[in-house]
Order: sequence, then C-alpha cells, then structure tokens
Amino acid sequence: MKKIGIYPGCCFQGADVHNYDITVGFLKNMGIEGILLDRAACCGGGVIDETNKLVVYGLNARNIALAEEKGVDLYTPCNTCYMVIAKTKLALDSDPELKEKVNKILSDEGLEYKGEAKIYHTLNLIRDFIGLDEYKKRLKREISGVKVAPYYGCHVLAPNEVALDDVDNPTILKEILEPLGVEVIEGYKNENTCCGYHASYTDKNQKERLAIKPLEGAKEAGADIVATPCPLCHKAMDGKEEPILQVTQLINVACGMSPDETGINLNKTEVKLSI
Repeated sequence: MKKIGIYPGCCFQGADVHNYDITVGFLKNMGIEGILLDRAACCGGGVIDETNKLVVYGLNARNIALAEEKGVDLYTPCNTCYMVIAKTKLALDSDPELKEKVNKILSDEGLEYKGEAKIYHTLNLIRDFIGLDEYKKRLKREISGVKVAPYYGCHVLAPNEVALDDVDNPTILKEILEPLGVEVIEGYKNENTCCGYHASYTDKNQKERLAIKPLEGAKEAGADIVATPCPLCHKAMDGKEEPILQVTQLINVACGMSPDETGINLNKTEVKLSI
C-alpha cells in the first residue's frame, strides 16, 4: 500500500476537525495509508512571509523534514498550505546557501531538510501520485443527475512557479469530476475570482462580497453544486444559497460512502445527491 504524510494545517482544527476524517476517508478509498504529521506547524498562510521570509522557510522546511523523517511525501488538501509549502521547497532547492542556513536552524531539533519529499495537493495527488486511470478504477458508483461547477480557488493556479495546471485553461478538476457521473459546468461568471477567505480577518464585508460571486455565477449557469478542492474555499463560501462541497466529499460518495459518512450533513447549505 502506498503511504503519504498528511499535513494537517489549520483547516483540520477546531470546528473543522471533520476535514481530517474526510481526508483520511479519501486516501483509504484511493488505497493510500495516510500518516499524520502530528508535529507539523502552521504554514504561515501567505502572511508571515510578508514580514520575515526566513521564518516561513524555516517553518515549512521543518514541515517537509517531518515527512522526510518518516520516508513519505507531504500531502495537504488546502490550497494556501500547498502554495506556501511548495514555494518553500522551490526556494530551498534552488538556493544551497538558504538551504544550509535553514538546516542550521532545524538542527536544534535534530531535523534536516533534504529536498527529497514531493509536495502534493488533492489535484496533483490524483493526477500524478495515484494516476487518473487508477483513480477511475477506485470509483464504485455514479452520482447522476447533478450539475457541478468546478471552483479551483486562487492558490493552486498562482503563482505560476507552483501552479498545478495551466493557469489560463485548467482542466484537471473536470478530469476528476467527470468520472463521478456528474455533468460539469465550466466557463461560468466569476469562475476564477477569489473566495475571499483571507479577508475574513481584515474585512468581513469584503469577504462576503467575494464569496458570493462564484456561487451566483455557477447558479446562473445552471449548476446544482459548486465543487472545490480547498477546505478554506469551502468554508468561505458555504452557508449561501448555492451549495458547495469539497471535491473529496464527492469522491468519497462515489467510492461508496454515504453522504453523512463524508461530512455532507455538516454543510451549512443542504446538498442533495442522487446515488
């Protein structure tokens, strides 16, 4: 059985702890053993590096080193965590002096960043780690009669150096969703706008204005559900008129789990699926 290190981040904490169960269920359904990196720390959320990049590089080199210590790659379902950790890996792997400086910091804890672990998000985990053919074999039933609008969110498509797909014409979400039996609705209004999650801490009104735009665009295009790979995007946009789910929740249902087993009953906005 394949193994991978689960980076928990903040989206598995407190009221969002059910995201861990969703993630573990998804990995099991894909035939992967998830190993929790329980000593991992917050990635910094793309905020700390505005003040001190060395702190962010140290934090996330440590997170990667914890995966390397266990001999596994690192997986996070969170768009922001993926972006921040992937940028750290890129910086360290391209700058030997920075890598040496960070490793001196990590040596106090007996850790070393080697650069061996790959960084995975749900999108490239399915495409590159599992493989789309194997992914399709793991699905047990179709979710029929549902129109789904894919919503990528910002941090898997930007910045370019760590983007997981073609920024101007991403296709991976469609390739993941179509085998589930749903009808994929693309090209809707505000499909590529920000969900506003990070504005939650600075301007809640702005966050609400941003969160509603993709949902309204998807509804106008005829979608029944919006599907995002990111738990933070899900959290920002749930509770509005148009329902939104995490892609892994839909996958878990297609793999035979009941909606309640994959946390759909915890949505603020009711979601109806035909299975």
